[in-house]
Order: sequence, then C-alpha cells, then structure tokens
Amino acid sequence: MTISVEGHSNLFDYFHQRVGEAREELACSVTGDTSLYLATLLADRVRSEHLIPGDETLAELHARAAQSPPMEQVQTYRELGDASLYVVGYFSESLSRSTVGPSYYADMGQAAYDRVDAGFKRWFSNAFGDVFRELADRFRECVHILGTVRRHQDRQPDEVERLYAEYMLTRSESAAERLRAMGLLLPTARPQETG
Repeated sequence: MTISVEGHSNLFDYFHQRVGEAREELACSVTGDTSLYLATLLADRVRSEHLIPGDETLAELHARAAQSPPMEQVQTYRELGDASLYVVGYFSESLSRSTVGPSYYADMGQAAYDRVDAGFKRWFSNAFGDVFRELADRFRECVHILGTVRRHQDRQPDEVERLYAEYMLTRSESAAERLRAMGLLLPTARPQETG
C-alpha cells in the first residue's frame, strides 16, 4: 500500500482513502458517514497546533462541558471525544508512559460522543444523524481504524526523513502538512545555526 500524500488534491481526500482502506483491511462495517467524519477529524488534526483545544486535559474539558449551556456543552463534549479518539488512535504507544492509559481515553471519548449524540437529539435538529451514536457505540473500532491508518504511514520512514529534511531547510507548508498527516509534531522555531 502506498502512503504518499502526493496524488491527492487535499488532506481530506488522502485520509478518506486511508480510512476506507483501513475499514476494508479490518472488515469494519462503520457507516460511510462515520468514515467521512474520521477522515475529516484526521485532516483537521493535522492542520491543528494542539491535540486538545487549549491544551486542556480531558477531565478539564469534561468539567467545562458539564457547566456550559447546551450549544457549548455539545461542542465541548465533541472536542473531548475527538481529542480522545485521535490520541488513543494515533498515539496509543505514548500513553503507556502516561499516568492514564488508552482505556481512560477510550472511556472518556465514548462517554463524550454519547453526550454529543444525546445533546444533538435533544436540543438541535440532529444534522449528524447517527454518526455520534456510532462513534460512541463503536469507539474502539474507530480507534482501530485510526491506528491502522497510522501504522501504514509508519511504513514509509524514508519519506518521513526526506520530508522532515525538506521542512527544516525550507519551512515548506506542504512538507509540514504531509508530516503532520503522518502524525509528527513539528518544532515551531528554526534551530539556531552555528558558525
């Protein structure tokens, strides 16, 4: 399987294809709408500077959501669910060094998506249909899909090294975007040159 971003007109197309391939490989039957949501989540996170909005912990996001009016509550629980899914799906190995493990993230994310689904159905027109219900009910399958996307990206170490060298030399936004798509967090300041 080729993991090059080249040949795709944008990050969404790239991740949409990767999510579809992962679903097929894992024989997951998550709906097309949920697959679109996962592809959008990955593309959005690649462009984001922070894994969790405002660098809040999951517990802080939960506390803020619980104290918020309905619209903000739904949005904050969605942020919590998205952050949990992304971290446990893409960076689960790093959680082994953390005080909380993957199951904590999975439980928080699953509960958050359950609250988003209930909030949309109670207070809003439920424009997302059953996407959040499926994310809540099949959270761990979605984690496996994201993990599979990540593992396939990891099979291209030469591409990562080449892109990183290009980014460090030119600060190319294209190279940065492709590196973020592979799950890398990039330094924000250019290293000082020695003389």
